[in-house]
Amino acid sequence: MKKFTSLIIAIILSYHLSAQTSSEVPVGEFWLGLQFAVPVGTFADEIDRNLGYGGNLGGVWNPSKTSNFFQIGLDLGINYMGKDKREIGGLPLKTTATLITTHLVTRLRIQTDSHIKPYVDLLGGGKFFSTTTKYNNDVFDTLLDIEDESIFADQTKGVWSYGAGLGFSFRKQSFGADLRILYLASGPLEYISPKNLKQDDAGDFYYEHQEISRTHMVFPQLSISFDL
Repeated sequence: MKKFTSLIIAIILSYHLSAQTSSEVPVGEFWLGLQFAVPVGTFADEIDRNLGYGGNLGGVWNPSKTSNFFQIGLDLGINYMGKDKREIGGLPLKTTATLITTHLVTRLRIQTDSHIKPYVDLLGGGKFFSTTTKYNNDVFDTLLDIEDESIFADQTKGVWSYGAGLGFSFRKQSFGADLRILYLASGPLEYISPKNLKQDDAGDFYYEHQEISRTHMVFPQLSISFDL
């Protein structure tokens, strides 16, 4: 990945040195859209769900008033990673897995007058996996407004995350659509499988076993963006 990222950055630098920039650029840019989470490597073999879906939002700021070649900002994402329903000790339970990503972003954008504007993102931050087990209410509980919101087990684990992304912004004046794909690597993380939910002799629920894996993931994204 390092060689690929270095090659992309070198190409962008060459375009930047030869391109003419506009006399004034927007203060920054904000985006909001869909995000998918695809585990890869050993993580894909161990996790219960191999595709998560959710949303992504973020923004970047232009330090320069004459070029948006170099931008810095923040990227946030949340993905639903699956739900497991089972009955233990006579109780119908549902275990939900959620992934939250938060990263600082450095964006390098090719300077071009074309409506299609490529860019590379360098990211550093964290991934947070949350597993929550609650009472599995049925449709009648919902209709009668008698849902049981009790939480029987809950745990969140985090790990440092870093990577790079390649994006294409399709711009029309101050509005556009972005297609971006990120590769975010991270170190070993303890995460919980819904299958490992157990009940002890006192009737309390707990997660018996935690898997440990490097959580490398790919994130395809489709968003709308606005100049600030």
